[in-house]
Amino acid sequence: MANPISLEYTLDRASDLFENISGVQQDVDIAAGDGPKPRLVAVSKLKPASDIQALYDVGFRHFGENYIQEMVDKSQVLPSDIKWHFIGALQSNKSKLAASVENLYILETLSSHKVADLLQKSIPPSRKTPLNVYLQVNTSGEDAKSGLAPLPSSNHETVDLAVHVITKCPSLKVLGLMTIGSWEASHDPDKPNPDFECLKATRKELAKILAEKGVEGAPREDELELSMGMSADFAVAVKEGSSSVRVGTRIFGERPKKN
Repeated sequence: MANPISLEYTLDRASDLFENISGVQQDVDIAAGDGPKPRLVAVSKLKPASDIQALYDVGFRHFGENYIQEMVDKSQVLPSDIKWHFIGALQSNKSKLAASVENLYILETLSSHKVADLLQKSIPPSRKTPLNVYLQVNTSGEDAKSGLAPLPSSNHETVDLAVHVITKCPSLKVLGLMTIGSWEASHDPDKPNPDFECLKATRKELAKILAEKGVEGAPREDELELSMGMSADFAVAVKEGSSSVRVGTRIFGERPKKN
């Protein structure tokens, strides 16, 4: 961002954003029913920092970004108690930059030992708590999507990465699993979503295997969060037990194309 970042917003824009996010929150609460209320992450990629400031000023704290430099730039001017979620693909050469954001709450897309090790080396000593990570699982098996193989499977790469982070990366914490569902499944609300079912099965199997291995400090199944559900399918995801939903367009409107 070459130009200075403005945090000023109009009352009309603030009103629209609050109305939008309140509607999403209401839908989340209805879908959750009497069950646990999942976290709502407002995905603000390619949106001005002023939009984030407007929602911050009415109490929202969790915001998601897809591009590391954009998140870094925004984090430098916005309040330090925002909880940033990085939800884009993190290239290994950007790991140090990601780790420099002290209020990065979670990296939702971890899928390699290399990035885990680079983050571990790059976490500054000033950070008071471990950086949360979700292991990204490619539940739909699409070649175009990143992520680890789901469980149960003969491919134990999800287990291997979880064990590696738990035992070799004390500055990281495995908080749960994340998936980006297929377009087809996400736009068919009348059927159970196979990606969400797959992620739940992976969590169950992962917790079981970690327990069987006796991995010290490994989370139990009920301690592993599930990040699943976006603008098109978050209500279904909540009903399926999502711990965290990522909603952008429903809150901020359509995004401009990235230059």
